[in-house]
Amino acid sequence: MNNSVYYNAKFHTVNQLQPWAEAMWVKDGKILAIGDHDEILNLATDAEKYDLKGKLVMPGIHDAHTHLLKAALLRLEYSCQLNDPQTLQELAQQLKAYWEKYASKRTWIFAGLYNPLIFTAELLTREWLDQVIPNVPIVIHDFSFHNVMANSQALHLAGITRDTPSTTRAKIEKDPITGEPTGILREGGWVKLYMVAPTETDEENKFALKMAASICNQYGITSAQEASATRSFLTAAKSLDDDDELTLDLICHIPWKAEIMSLSDREEDERVIAERAQYASKRVMVNGIKVMLDGTSMAPTFSHVPLDPISDEPITYNLLLDSNELTEKIREWTEEGLIVKSHCTGYGSVRIGLDNYENANNVERQTGQFHDIAHAHYVSAKDRSRFAELDIIAEMSPAIWHIPEYQQALGKAYDFRTLYDAGATMTIGTDWLLPPTPNLFPALAGILQHGDESVPLDVAVRIMTLNGAIAVGHSHRTGSLEVGKEATFIVLDRNIFESSPEEIAETQVITTVLQGQHVFQRAN
Repeated sequence: MNNSVYYNAKFHTVNQLQPWAEAMWVKDGKILAIGDHDEILNLATDAEKYDLKGKLVMPGIHDAHTHLLKAALLRLEYSCQLNDPQTLQELAQQLKAYWEKYASKRTWIFAGLYNPLIFTAELLTREWLDQVIPNVPIVIHDFSFHNVMANSQALHLAGITRDTPSTTRAKIEKDPITGEPTGILREGGWVKLYMVAPTETDEENKFALKMAASICNQYGITSAQEASATRSFLTAAKSLDDDDELTLDLICHIPWKAEIMSLSDREEDERVIAERAQYASKRVMVNGIKVMLDGTSMAPTFSHVPLDPISDEPITYNLLLDSNELTEKIREWTEEGLIVKSHCTGYGSVRIGLDNYENANNVERQTGQFHDIAHAHYVSAKDRSRFAELDIIAEMSPAIWHIPEYQQALGKAYDFRTLYDAGATMTIGTDWLLPPTPNLFPALAGILQHGDESVPLDVAVRIMTLNGAIAVGHSHRTGSLEVGKEATFIVLDRNIFESSPEEIAETQVITTVLQGQHVFQRAN
């Protein structure tokens, strides 16, 4: 194994007892010593030396919410990645260009993401989409990913007709006069499209996941919580790790009654959860569950659970799960040592999610076992202190608070400072699939420029590193640079503690090291 000294650097350790260091000795993937330059070099006389030329070093980044396989398959053009079309003509051109390139390899077009504030239901219609590429099933996701526009061929192949029931969990928009589907499908309403369309092979998924991990390493990500760990994902992850080709620590959340994540029925969700142990390996932790309490709070759809402005009680018409049933499942999962990620995008769903956890608290959690509220961008004043009181993680995602079109869709959101002052442990997730890359440095800059809800840089870095390790029960081995912990760290091209937010947003990772293994090295 490796025996190396990294010196002539500024190590930001995220260790309050030793915030900064000048050199670090790594052996067999662990940190043997960290501290003064001369002291470390004198200790490690036989180690390989890495002169970092004054660069900043920090712990590897933890992505608390991502969709690695889906994002990679999109990048590999198994679906059509739209380039922010602004007109129907531009949208048609991009779809046609994709089909011209892949008509011999694909039978469907899945595309995304489009801005529904531009392409309203009156503008982007099923009839228009039918004539773009006739007789080819086309499905386009909006920028929340929760809603799609499907053409007539796609609806036909999925058996979606005027007689198909429309429910809160699977909404099918229908013409008020004819009763025919308009093509707009919300939440689980579009899952049938994926269930009848061709799927990727195990080898294709494995290749895509390997690429996704490599892209994460490029941006300094060394561990990630996969929020849609389907059987296909778990198969690919286990195979990669068995071949020593997985360059991320993965914490896998298996969907439960979350069809838009699993793209399968509830029986299959239960089977995967029951069979989860067969997919666990050195870097694949299959100890998480993903549930969805509501849809999206992005304009113009608003399928979230809000709070009544008068009674301050949740308005539950968009609630996707029965709270009594879910609370009982949380007790069961807690007893089994699993961690639960609850998708909550409204003030009301956050309230209900915290209530569920509180009601399940009669089951004692293990040390380092933390459930979370996923997204947590709308938290009412009444609920902010409850995260600390209940030991629940506030997972802040998607990392889009700095992107103008998403700011327009979400309004005032992401109360970093208020939650920090209330004692909440926050993590950050890219929700990669919505943003084009898992690069968190622009989002880090955005936290520093979030008005009254900004937090200091050292706090934001801790949120991205040590808090992530705490959230998944790994803080004893990673998340900060300390003697005895794993040598998992990144080298940056600039000292972010001496940079403006604008400069921080442009930060590039030079080197990424996972457990002593160099998994990314930027050229030159």
